[in-house]
Amino acid sequence: MSRLLPDRMRISLLIAVILCTALAAGAWEREPLVAFHGRRAQLIRETGDGVIVLYGYAAEEVAASVTPFRQNEEFYYLTGWNEPDAIMLLVPKAQPSGAAPEMAEEILYIPAHNRGQERWTGPKLAPDDPDAPARTGFPTVRDTAEFNADLQQALKNFPRIYTELTTQPESGEDCFVTATVKKLHEMAPNIPVTDIRLNIGRMRAVKTPGGIALIRKAVDASVEAHFAAMRAVKPGVWEYQIAALMKYEFERRGCEWPSYPPIVGSGFYSTVLHYDEDSHQMQDGDLVVMDVAGSYSGYASDITRTLPVNGHYTARQREIYEIVLGAQNAAIAAAKPGAYVGRRGGKGLNEIAFDYINTHGKDLHGQPLGQYFIHGLSHPIGLNVHDPVDYTRALEPGMVITMEPGIYIPEEKIGVRIEDDILITADGNEILSGRLPRNADEIERVMAGKQPKQD
Repeated sequence: MSRLLPDRMRISLLIAVILCTALAAGAWEREPLVAFHGRRAQLIRETGDGVIVLYGYAAEEVAASVTPFRQNEEFYYLTGWNEPDAIMLLVPKAQPSGAAPEMAEEILYIPAHNRGQERWTGPKLAPDDPDAPARTGFPTVRDTAEFNADLQQALKNFPRIYTELTTQPESGEDCFVTATVKKLHEMAPNIPVTDIRLNIGRMRAVKTPGGIALIRKAVDASVEAHFAAMRAVKPGVWEYQIAALMKYEFERRGCEWPSYPPIVGSGFYSTVLHYDEDSHQMQDGDLVVMDVAGSYSGYASDITRTLPVNGHYTARQREIYEIVLGAQNAAIAAAKPGAYVGRRGGKGLNEIAFDYINTHGKDLHGQPLGQYFIHGLSHPIGLNVHDPVDYTRALEPGMVITMEPGIYIPEEKIGVRIEDDILITADGNEILSGRLPRNADEIERVMAGKQPKQD
């Protein structure tokens, strides 16, 4: 072969390189940097009598040798920075008594260049890079080695530290929080430390337009994964094969990782809520519950569909399916600003769904089906598939929640869950995953290889 490539081939290779570079550069999207600054400023307004310190994860704290690095959620929510070993320090202005708190300093601390390590990991941003403020959105970017001295200086005027003292459920960050609090106590042993998690949780409950846009991308990619699964499920297929197919489909559309371990449970395992072994072969006549979705630029989605393995619901399967769908429709119709997910001063969405299930249909012994709806109806999604939640707070525009009633009858090997992601709007809601069929006839149609009907 000639060493000189033909012009056409060189041009093709150049285009391929450009496209690959563009895809790599765009694989992780952030909200506008001003959104992160706005959150930091709001926290200062809510506190004002102390400095705010948050640590980011170190690489070893997320098993980075076997999984992609993923930043601590609270830290990322305030900084937009998804690299390890960073620290954030926010300092309010010294104000006259009674004046509204304002930001004086917002500093991001990141490691200095390690050229030897960067031969393995690729180039990293360092505090002395001229574009560090523009790329991070922080007016001041410093070496992590300078953090302790800056903290001591700030504590001369504001002798209180706000940081994470408690952990988000299911986060696995207990050791991380304990270690960071220990560091702060060692640096400032006589300074009171106050938990800021509730403040951040209240902010995270209502998504910004940029956050909603990223959730939409996660949902859209996951919807395509479910379409692919609907066309692939059949007797003899293994659950793990469907899980792998769905993971491939949403990751090739830009999702970085599953929002949670994929749950693909058929037969009896359709009645096991968090069955994620995905290790059984699907049998003719069984149902399969597929609770599978991906996260895009850190933002989660959460979608479930229940399919007949052979492409056709039996009469009993369809009966139970229609009851679950009716309960979901009833709750969705009531989801709007001012409503509550749980009971408070009247019926909440959970009670609406439960009452529907409990008044429609019976088990084999003639008993109501409410006893088989054994989990909550809804939870928020965002940077976590189970975002911080206060069930005593009414729904507001900008909140994104799941809607997921279910009936699980082990005696009949019938488990049905239908789950969609719902955006609360000014006058009601939008089903973000509404493009994916929920109607039993439509699901059978797609499983038969036909195109879904358009609304």
